[in-house]
Amino acid sequence: MLDALGADADDAESHTATSCLAAAARSLEALLSANRFGREAALDLLVVDALTTLAYEHAAIQARGVDEVSNLAYRGVAALGQPATQRV
Repeated sequence: MLDALGADADDAESHTATSCLAAAARSLEALLSANRFGREAALDLLVVDALTTLAYEHAAIQARGVDEVSNLAYRGVAALGQPATQRV
C-alpha cells in the first residue's frame, strides 16, 4: 500500500481519504494499462481494494455529515470508474 501511495503517504491525516482514492485509481490504471487481468495481478487488485476501503473507513470516521461521505463516494466512483470505461 505504501508503494501505491507514493509521496501521498506523507500527506496530512486530513487528506487520507482523498490520497487513498487517488492511489487506488492510479494503481487500477496501471493494471489496466498493462493488460494485467490474470492471477498475477491479484495482489495488486487487493491493494486497490484495501486503499478504497481505507479511504471510505477514514471518511466515515472523520466526516462531519452524510453529505461529506456521499461526496467522497461520488468522487471515488468517478475516479475508479474512469480508467475502466475509457477502455471499453
